[in-house]
Formats: sequence, structure tokens, C-alpha cells
Amino acid sequence: MKKNEMTKKLMEEFNEDFIDVGGVLDTTLPDPIMVEYYRRLKKREILWNDDISDATIDIALYIKKWNAEDKGIAPEERKPIKIFINSDGGSVDTVLHIIDMIHLSKTPIYTIGMGRVYSAGGLLLMAGHKRYVFPHTSCLIHDGSSGAIGSIGKMLDNLEFTKELEKRMKEYILSSTRITEEVYDQNYRRDWFLFSEEMIVLGIADEIVTDIDMDLDHVQNAGGRQRDQRNFRLAHAAEDRRLKVVEQDHRQARKIDAQV
Repeated sequence: MKKNEMTKKLMEEFNEDFIDVGGVLDTTLPDPIMVEYYRRLKKREILWNDDISDATIDIALYIKKWNAEDKGIAPEERKPIKIFINSDGGSVDTVLHIIDMIHLSKTPIYTIGMGRVYSAGGLLLMAGHKRYVFPHTSCLIHDGSSGAIGSIGKMLDNLEFTKELEKRMKEYILSSTRITEEVYDQNYRRDWFLFSEEMIVLGIADEIVTDIDMDLDHVQNAGGRQRDQRNFRLAHAAEDRRLKVVEQDHRQARKIDAQV
């Protein structure tokens, strides 16, 4: 097929698919990445493959838009929104706003962790009405950071704001997972990495995707928010043993340093 014929065909497909966003173009071949982006939006799918930043607010706007389209439809009959996440983290205050929108949404929202869901990316995963991960998805939970500059007063103000964000982040994590306050306080000051199996046990996610043809609309254990006390006790005991070993190593290292 000649280049101009291929261009014409792609343009016809693009205009047919996206007539509802204003019809497009008549001369320029659209960016394939943008074509795929809008095709996903038509299926109510958002792929967030980046840090959490001001640009991520778009997710909240689409959630609001699709809820408006679904007005008058029973929640169980609405087409779900799927958010695919691969992120190293980013802005906590931004992600908290998106989480607010997810919690307010009457249209079901499924979050799918792909690759890394670190820091703010993990917080976004936790917000889904159903939450999926893949066998080797990893999660990172840690304390907040700040890079304040300026006068002492302004830096202290920034510190107080960061402390409040940390408090809200803790409350959100404890209410969205099976992580207890004791386990959280033991771990959040370090880089606390978790793989998919641990994420399931701790209630960060509901199910591991093990089949490429798996129907994400029918999670087997939709009660993932219900506490599996036996598994949680096992995970808690294992983590407690690991922390004791780490503390013993630290004490031994301090003794060696003192002798030197």
C-alpha cells in the first residue's frame, strides 16, 4: 500500500473512532501515541506510565466526565474505568486529590499495578474499587520528603505541611489495607519494598493477574478488603522476625564501631 493510501486509511480510522472529540485533521498523520491514547479513553482505560505530577490531575477530570455520562445508571450497570499504573511515585498532595475523586466515583474504578507502583503510585493503586497486580509487580511505601528552601520560617511551615501530609497518608493507608499501625510505624521510615504476594496478604491489592485473558471485570476475591486474619498474622509474624534480625545486625555493627 502506498504511503498516501496508508495515511488516508489511518486518517479515516482516526476520524471514525474520535468523531465525538471533534473530528480531526485532514492533512497531517496523527501521532500514533496519541491515537492509542484516545483509543484507550474510548474504552475508559487510562495508562499512567510516569511520575505522579500536576499532569496526573487529568485522571480526576476523566473520572468526573465519565460519572456525568453515567448519571441515572445504576453503579453495577456502569462501564468500569480502568487505570493502569507504572510509576516511581511523585506528588503526594496531587495523588490524594485523585484518590478523593476515585472514592467519590459511583462508576466502578479498577486500578491495575504494572511493573512498579512506588510511593504515590502505590497510593493510587490502593484507591481502586478493585485492585489488581501482576506476579512481579512491586510496591514501595516510605516516608515523605521535602526540599524546602528560603527563610527559616518558610522552611518550618513547609515541614509542618509535610508532617500533615504524612499523617493523612498514614490514615489513608491504614484505612485502605490490612496494614496495622504497629507494622506501619515499624516500616515507613525506611524503603519498604513489597512484591505482589505480600501486597495481597497486606490488602494493598485484591488479586494477582495470572492469565492474559483474565476478565478484570470479575475478580474472584472481590472481598479483598475483608481481612484474612490467618494470612495477616503469618505475614505480621514473618515481618516481625525480619525486623528483629535487622535490629540484631545493627546492634552488632554498633559494637564493632565502638571497638574500632
